[in-house]
Amino acid sequence: SMHTGFSDFMVIKPDGNVGLGTDKTYGYRLAVNGAIITEEVTVKLQQDWPDYVFREGYDLLPLKKLGNFVNDHGHLPGIPTAGEISEKGLNIGEMESLLLRKIEELTLYIIRQDEKIEAMQARLEGRSF
Repeated sequence: SMHTGFSDFMVIKPDGNVGLGTDKTYGYRLAVNGAIITEEVTVKLQQDWPDYVFREGYDLLPLKKLGNFVNDHGHLPGIPTAGEISEKGLNIGEMESLLLRKIEELTLYIIRQDEKIEAMQARLEGRSF
């Protein structure tokens, strides 16, 4: 294959893509065959950060439907399966966004359950708010 580079350890492809420990960059700007250590990574996402979960009208799946989905599919809705991750890899920025969305949904479920519990307690104590 036609490429420039210092050795097999670093390959600079004609398109400017760089491979460290590999000459296969798969269309990525930088491909590394091995572990990476760094002080910090900043990922700038194009998509909307999931604060939309807390906006009026967000379609939160009823818990019974969520339970059915998990029983049927073995993973959370909107979260990649183990097979998809092993096949395509893990997009950290996208996954952080998906995980935050699930945390925010969990927060809504807990708030709603707490409101139901308080209403039930009030009824049991014979007073209503």
